[in-house]
Amino acid sequence: MNADELLDFALGQLDDPRRRAVEEVCRADPEVAARIQRARHAIDGLLDDGHDVAPPPGLASRTVSFVAQNRAAAPSILDYAPMRVPFRWADFAVAASIFVAGVLTLMPAVQRSRERMNQAGCVFNLQQLGNSLGQYVSTHQAYPSPPDDRGDAQSGLFAALLQDGGFLRDVSLLDCPYNGRCDLQHARRMESFEQADALSKQDPAQFQKMVCWDYGYNPGYRHASGRLGPVSARPASMIPIVADQPPNAAHLGDVGRNSPNHFGAGQNVLYSDGAVRWLPTRHVGPDDIDVYLNNARKVEPGVHERDSVILPRDHPFGISQGR
Repeated sequence: MNADELLDFALGQLDDPRRRAVEEVCRADPEVAARIQRARHAIDGLLDDGHDVAPPPGLASRTVSFVAQNRAAAPSILDYAPMRVPFRWADFAVAASIFVAGVLTLMPAVQRSRERMNQAGCVFNLQQLGNSLGQYVSTHQAYPSPPDDRGDAQSGLFAALLQDGGFLRDVSLLDCPYNGRCDLQHARRMESFEQADALSKQDPAQFQKMVCWDYGYNPGYRHASGRLGPVSARPASMIPIVADQPPNAAHLGDVGRNSPNHFGAGQNVLYSDGAVRWLPTRHVGPDDIDVYLNNARKVEPGVHERDSVILPRDHPFGISQGR
């Protein structure tokens, strides 16, 4: 008798002939009868007889305690990090060296690019000032100068004279970008030449904040008639009109000291023909040996037409016979 037949007999699934045959076998073989009895007992255990079975005392608390003790901790990001970093300090050192070498290679190029841009910005400012001065000259037949009795006005106020005539609308043109941006908030409060000149006498400190720009101006020269006057509309030669500001007073007499605007490398100069030229030294030409001093080695208007002098902005025009 195979196992299937034994199980069917235990479940009562055999037909009568086969059932009787199995019963005969059981009577003849006690071992088979015992196997059938164990099968029936196991089947009875699987059947739902409708009776509730009470769980052992304390089963629930023991189950909860077991789960709490064996609960896995929530994974953190460190659980996903490798136990050992696949790089060595030597690798970091090599990478850092390459980075530093790249920076050191690029920095000079970036610095040169920035310097060229600022240099171009300075030239642009002077060109725009040249246009403004050209419009002024076409109207007044001479470059800006103070009224007759105002020769003591500071030469930096040539910008105020341009502004009075409506020829200068943006004072930011007076700021050379090469030496850093100037705070022009006070300059934008300049209303007129009269207002600025009065402020220079009433509140010099406030006036210095207003006139903080970076360019100096050529007030003029001693004309053939003997009088001091501004540069005329049609000079005999191309002469400097506006340029990067001169060195401070302590170095103004030193011909080897250039404008501080470009850190002593030279100075941009706006000429009377409207061109802007770069002078690596203060030497202008055979008749003008120093763009910041006249041929008498003084910070005063030139001694003749071709003797140009770019004055510091806080230096007086020094011309009593102006327009």
